[in-house]
Amino acid sequence: MKESILCKNKDKIEVALSCVILLFLWQIIALIVKNDIYLPTIDQVFRNLNEIVEEERFLSDISMTIGRTIISFFIALIVSIIVSVAGYISSLIRNFFKPLNMLAQSIPMMILVILALIWFDKDNAPYIVGVMITFPILYEAILGSMIDIDKNLIEMANIYNINILDKITRIYLPTIKFRIVSIIASTISLALKIVIAGEVYGQPDYGIGTMIQVEKVNFNTSGIFAWLIIIVLISVLLNNLQKLMLRRTFSWKR
Repeated sequence: MKESILCKNKDKIEVALSCVILLFLWQIIALIVKNDIYLPTIDQVFRNLNEIVEEERFLSDISMTIGRTIISFFIALIVSIIVSVAGYISSLIRNFFKPLNMLAQSIPMMILVILALIWFDKDNAPYIVGVMITFPILYEAILGSMIDIDKNLIEMANIYNINILDKITRIYLPTIKFRIVSIIASTISLALKIVIAGEVYGQPDYGIGTMIQVEKVNFNTSGIFAWLIIIVLISVLLNNLQKLMLRRTFSWKR
């Protein structure tokens, strides 16, 4: 137990030391370059970060981007559950979605963003792109978890005439839940990046991507770095949320 705590503390110290070294190198290089368009100093970035946080529209930009991300994720999740169940029941449906899934995973993200902007308006494009990118990941995870269920368990349930509702709630749903919880943070983080990319190109009225594009047009690199810090903080929050969900979901293992 003590060794485990020491290892964890050692890892935290090493990570903190790595961050300090990277920040030190960043500051040194920025001072050598002496051009904030190429690489701003740390204090310039944090001044811009303070200005961004104090702006009236800051909360609107953050909430709109997070809202688009969450909505995109849950739409993709619902659709993937429906399609996965259909694919599990019918090999025809499963094989029908294989090429579509491969195509969605193969197409570069920027092409999907551009196509979404051509087919839909600027406000809806980020949602569409978010769904298109996260759906294949969730679909494969859910379908894979259902296929991996022990066949002996299913046969035993059939032998004892377990009704379909109990099969779903006691066998299928827990298996799906464990798989989804294990990938939820990485999938939502990916959806966040995709939504922001859609906002950068689509320029809706509010959103983190919209403000990044504004900073780009104004050649304000320190402003872009400030928004990157905000995005990283949101991603860290999502990762911590996943850890909490994992602890609660797998509490029986402790």
